Amino acid sequence: MAKAIARICDMREGKALQLFVEDDGDVIVSVIPEGGIYAKGVQFCASGTQSRRTVQALHELFEAMAEDEEAIPQGAGMKVEED
Repeated sequence: MAKAIARICDMREGKALQLFVEDDGDVIVSVIPEGGIYAKGVQFCASGTQSRRTVQALHELFEAMAEDEEAIPQGAGMKVEED
């Protein structure tokens, strides 16, 4: 199941960091306008990657962002799960 999460910049500059995890485990990292919609950014592939540790860390970052959103919701409306 593809999923996305975003957290608003601490400096409140109107930007957010978004991670989009595709069904195959690939992770796309984007900096988007606050309240914005998914836009492709930098993609790291789960298979055949030259950045295995980076992909693993991005998956861990996704989980950390989800925990932060649960603890302190920002109401940015950017946490999405797709079928």
